[in-house]
Amino acid sequence: MPKKRITFIVIPANDGQVREYRFAPTLLRLGVLAAFFFFAAFGYYTKGYYQKVDQEQALEALQDENGDLLRSLELSRKGVEQLENAMEQLVADDDLLRAYHQMEPLSADMRQVGVGGSEDLPEAFTALSAQKREMVRDLSARIDALKRLASLQEESFEQIERKYLETQGNVKHLPTISPVRKGTAWMTSRFGERIDPFTGLKAFHAGVDFAGRTGTPIYATADGVVSHATTVKRLGKVVVIEHDIHEVNDQGEKYFREGEFRTEYGHLDEIMVEKGDEVVRGQQIGTMGSTGRSTGPHLHYAVRYQDRRRGGHRGYRNPVKFILDQTPDAEVANGWSADD
Repeated sequence: MPKKRITFIVIPANDGQVREYRFAPTLLRLGVLAAFFFFAAFGYYTKGYYQKVDQEQALEALQDENGDLLRSLELSRKGVEQLENAMEQLVADDDLLRAYHQMEPLSADMRQVGVGGSEDLPEAFTALSAQKREMVRDLSARIDALKRLASLQEESFEQIERKYLETQGNVKHLPTISPVRKGTAWMTSRFGERIDPFTGLKAFHAGVDFAGRTGTPIYATADGVVSHATTVKRLGKVVVIEHDIHEVNDQGEKYFREGEFRTEYGHLDEIMVEKGDEVVRGQQIGTMGSTGRSTGPHLHYAVRYQDRRRGGHRGYRNPVKFILDQTPDAEVANGWSADD
């Protein structure tokens, strides 16, 4: 019995030779099956290719998002550092103001205000990597500490304000302004150890020097009484003001109660006050000069405890730490950083 075959007849459109093709049914079925597998594989790999492209795009987007998150965390960290630096300055100002008003400084334990270990992060943060979780935990702890410090500092400033209102008569006797006006002089020598310009040896400088033009006005930095207006060998023409407090007793009699500080103004060209004069903060007491042991026109300005046993170097304190009327980053004499 002859084998069954499937015949395909091809008839050309241009009256060409008719062609006839015969295939066994098994071969045809294998061809159909091969075509099916081919197109199935083609579809599968085509779909996989586009899925891979989509995944790569999604991964790239996640990497960009991750980079943005890290940059945001870094900016937040820098912002927290700036706030911490600002808080350190507020703490320094607080200590200074408390010293002015003879108040006990806040102890280091009080400033800790219950700072403890880091707390667990909310559940939403658990999907972050270990590095990011640590960064977020650190920022969270530092921000919480700043909040507590800010609350403590607010309370402390309120205490200082109340003390000021109670004793504001004393405050005007504290040397809290610059002895030279802004823009008229610049600081040339700080408080502390320095090389003596005459001997070339290390020596202690008990004040600060402002250089300027001869005749530049010099002002009293607080209310007080002139105790010296004279000429001496080292400081030349010098004015010394004792910042005693003017009070009235029960009988209505005026008297002076000894203040905490005195200020010294040396190398003056002209003295405009006399011994025993009462002066007020901001009053001109002389002009800048180069008298005494001097290399050029400048003012030697010093702040000293009247009771030298109070501390400092033979009672002298860094005048920079007292000046409150100028910004610390100015370029002129009455605006420098307050360091010993």
